[in-house]
Amino acid sequence: MTKTQNKPHLTNFIKQNYIWILMIVTMSCIHLLYMYLIGARKQDVVYAAVLDAILLLITVLVGFFRYSSKVKALSNALKRPVEEQAQLPEATDDVEILYHRLLENQSIARSESESSAAVRQSRMRDYYSMWVHQIKTPISAMKLLLEAEREELGQLMCDEEQQAAFKELSDNLDSFEDELFRIEEYVSMALQYQRVSSTENDFVLEKVSLDGVIRDTIKKYAKIMIRRHIGINYSGTKKQVYTDEKWLAFILEQILSNAIKYTPQGFVTIETAEEKDRFFITIKDTGIGIKAEDLPRVFEKGYTGYNGHADKKATGIGLYLCRQMADKLGHTIRMESEIGKGTKVWIGFDLDYADTRD
Repeated sequence: MTKTQNKPHLTNFIKQNYIWILMIVTMSCIHLLYMYLIGARKQDVVYAAVLDAILLLITVLVGFFRYSSKVKALSNALKRPVEEQAQLPEATDDVEILYHRLLENQSIARSESESSAAVRQSRMRDYYSMWVHQIKTPISAMKLLLEAEREELGQLMCDEEQQAAFKELSDNLDSFEDELFRIEEYVSMALQYQRVSSTENDFVLEKVSLDGVIRDTIKKYAKIMIRRHIGINYSGTKKQVYTDEKWLAFILEQILSNAIKYTPQGFVTIETAEEKDRFFITIKDTGIGIKAEDLPRVFEKGYTGYNGHADKKATGIGLYLCRQMADKLGHTIRMESEIGKGTKVWIGFDLDYADTRD
């Protein structure tokens, strides 16, 4: 509602009450006509006309004052928080009483609907959390079976003619392990998506050594990088920052995963840098890069861009979750890229962060 609509205008009042005003004017005209017809003196007719005009003016002013008071009361109600806007001015007639009841019924229905939606969302969140934890069991079992198959394959003795078959079988096991690793990543992403979407914050800010988190992330993707012949450059850091270790690891994993996914050959470089009151982790790859028109939207939910269309398995959720969690943790994340030359991501930390916990 605009400001002009909130102001009590006399024209709006007249439009709303024009029938009653017209009736009063008509009765006044009839009154004056009657006096004229019965032969009343001219000064008596003028005196009566002045009295009628004064009464009409008083009636309009009193009505407008009440109308103006209600408009101001409703305007003040709009300025209050939404949960307090139901406290409307007291109804003065049957119509306003009915309007109050309609609004109360709508408010009750909306509250019940929101409560029901919250219950459904909570149940759905609990179900997905349970599903994620349950699906980890067969994934772990499959990993153990793959390891057992790999050990058994390594113990078998074979002649030169069987070497090719065993090499193909070993490559197949590697492919199965890669796909299983990807399934595990998607399951983890589903759980993190539920946590990010939740109104409850399950992160704890504490002083964390970046070197340990970075090395654990590299270790997690080491096998895939070795199989794809992708090198890694990282010289270490002694820096400590305030963050949530679990969520920072998730952000690093998503960025490193994308770097590996879109780097057919070459290497990934992880570096650290400090500028004034900011500290940065940079992850740079030599991959296919991102189109300039896609860069402003890479952190949007569900946006995959040109690379995502080329990779049919892309979901457009990973970087969205990174931005959401970076914002919640007070970190920054930005990206630069050039087609054919690779992509570089900055994760920024505030060195002036004050730990205010008890």
